[in-house]
Amino acid sequence: MIIRQNSLKRSREFFSMYKLMLRLDVGSRAEDFTLVDFNGNAVRLGDIKGIVFLTFYRGGFDRDSVRYLKALAENYPGLGDLGVTVVAVTPELPEKVKGTAESLCLPFVVLCDPDLKVSRQYDVYDPVMKWCWPAGFIIGEDGVIQYAFRGVSPPNTPPVPYLMKKFEQMRGSKGDTAGRAAAR
Repeated sequence: MIIRQNSLKRSREFFSMYKLMLRLDVGSRAEDFTLVDFNGNAVRLGDIKGIVFLTFYRGGFDRDSVRYLKALAENYPGLGDLGVTVVAVTPELPEKVKGTAESLCLPFVVLCDPDLKVSRQYDVYDPVMKWCWPAGFIIGEDGVIQYAFRGVSPPNTPPVPYLMKKFEQMRGSKGDTAGRAAAR
C-alpha cells in the first residue's frame, strides 16, 4: 500500500512538472505567428477566422506524416462543412514542402518552419532529434486552445475520426447556445 501511494505521489509530481513546462495547453490563448507557405506567401495565424486545426508534422520523408496528411485531405470537405480551417506546419524547407503538398494534392495551407521557432513556441520541439514532434491543436473562434495533442514519436497523431467528433461537438455547442438564447 505504501509503495502504491509513493508511486501515485511521484506520478502526480511528474504530471505537475510536465504541465509547468508547457507554455501553451488547453485553456491557453493560442500565440500568433507568421510563417511562409511553400510559395513564399506569408500566412499569419491571427488572420484566420473560425475554428483552426493547427497540426505539426515531421515531413514528407515520414510515412506516418504522409498517411496523416492524406487522412486530413480526405476529410477536408467535412472539416470545411464544420467551419474548420486546417493549417499544417513542418520544419522542412519550401522545396520539400511543395513536393509533398503537390504530390498529395493537399487542399489546406502548409507552412514552413525551418528554424523551428513556431515548433518551440507550441512546445512540440524535440531536443534530441532537433526536429518537431507530431502534434495537433484545436483553436476555437475565440483564439483559445480547446484541444492539444503532442505525440513524442510517429505515428502519435490525433486520430481524424476523433477530431471530427470534437469539431462536431464544438459546432453543436455553438448551435445549442444560439438555440438557448433564441428560446429566452
